[in-house]
Amino acid sequence: MRKLIGLVAVSLCLAVVSSSSLAPVDAQVKDKKAKVDPKKDAKKEVAPAEAGWTVEVYKAKDGFRFRIKDADDKTVAMPTKGYETKEEVLKLLDQIKVTLNKVKPTEAD
Repeated sequence: MRKLIGLVAVSLCLAVVSSSSLAPVDAQVKDKKAKVDPKKDAKKEVAPAEAGWTVEVYKAKDGFRFRIKDADDKTVAMPTKGYETKEEVLKLLDQIKVTLNKVKPTEAD
C-alpha cells in the first residue's frame, strides 16, 4: 500500500511539473494611468524540458533514487524509497511517464 501511495504522489508531482498548459497569470495594475501592452508582456509558454528542468538518478544510502529539479535547481519530486539497481529507477521513470501521459489530474476532496 505504501508503494502505491508513493507512486501516486510522485506521479501527481510529475503531472504538475510536466503540465505545459499552465500559463503565468499577469498581475493587476494598481495605477490606472499606467498602460500595459499585452503583446510586450506576453510570455512564451515553455515546456519544463526547455525551461531547465532535470531528472537526476543517483546512488543514495538505501539504493538508487531519482529527483526532479526545476529551473532554479530545487527538488520538486523524488521517490519515497531507494531501489537496488539503476535499471529499476529508469523503469519506474518510464512507468511514471506512461501514466502521466494517460491520466488527467483530478481534484482531491
